[in-house]
Amino acid sequence: MLKILNFVASIGLCATASAALPGPAFAADLVNIAYIGGTADVGFYIADAKGYLQQEGVEAKFVVFDSSARMVAPLATGDIDVGSGAINAATYNAFQRGITLRAVADKARNKGDYSYQALVVRKDLWDSGAVRSLKDLKGRKFVTTANGGNESAVIEEALRTVGLTSVDLDMSLLSMPQQVAAYASGALDASILPEPFLSAAIKQGTVVSLTPMSKLRDDDVSGVIVYGEAFIKNRPEVARKVMRAYIRGLRDYVDALKDSRLAGPGADEVVDIIARYSTVKDKDVLRSIIPHYVDPDGKVGVDSLRKDWAYFKETKLIQGDVTIDQVIDESFVAAALKDLGPYKPKR
Repeated sequence: MLKILNFVASIGLCATASAALPGPAFAADLVNIAYIGGTADVGFYIADAKGYLQQEGVEAKFVVFDSSARMVAPLATGDIDVGSGAINAATYNAFQRGITLRAVADKARNKGDYSYQALVVRKDLWDSGAVRSLKDLKGRKFVTTANGGNESAVIEEALRTVGLTSVDLDMSLLSMPQQVAAYASGALDASILPEPFLSAAIKQGTVVSLTPMSKLRDDDVSGVIVYGEAFIKNRPEVARKVMRAYIRGLRDYVDALKDSRLAGPGADEVVDIIARYSTVKDKDVLRSIIPHYVDPDGKVGVDSLRKDWAYFKETKLIQGDVTIDQVIDESFVAAALKDLGPYKPKR
């Protein structure tokens, strides 16, 4: 079962932890897994809750971080083995400095109707007709959560289709909770919001969804699973065990998807597990939000990551000559699929 650690004392990073549930009585291999606690970490939640990790002889200790950027240092030193985060400009720059992390599996995507992120605008701007399309964002206050991330690349890509760039917007940075508050006060015009912030802001009547993220870039990869170099080199067999368990968890999650909701086979169990492990505790919310998509075979969405890399390179957010191929390692997914076979839906 889930064991959560607070890593503040040992590595000096900002982390928050939930109450620990009982751990396994015995496990041959201890693996430290860093995660943020959102719904997109569901693959590991299920793998732990349903005993898939334990069946592989793995004892997982989940370490909660407030951002994926803070995972980089402990992943590089080997204090953390596995990270649940994203590939961004900082990842490539860290690689250039010799901090070698590898994206090894899929975590979250906006695909088709399963677009858990959306481009939103403040509701009064929509109601007045002032903002009804991408072109109307010119000169408007637009925020992202960080420079050099996937959302920055996607919005730039979308703006160019209507003859604009991010230079034409009043751009700044703001966290998700701060964005929700800024919409309520009228201080923000537009941004990309993920669930559950998306549904909450719409329900509050402060924003309108202008377009789902998948309409801006379909099959957009917003998150990946990362292995530290020390984990790969020193414990490759354990790394393969973790991957087998993780993919089994992903498949249970994908089985539970139906009609843009968690409403398929096993959905009630999946909702219960997410509520236990994530920061989203309201099961009604989990049933009502648009869930993310993930490849049930765990394969990394390389095409989407290449588009992000091209944007980072063009805008000089990446220093040096590190390529996407250097930070992706598909061997662990390939090994897992040899044992598990390809995904076959339950329904």
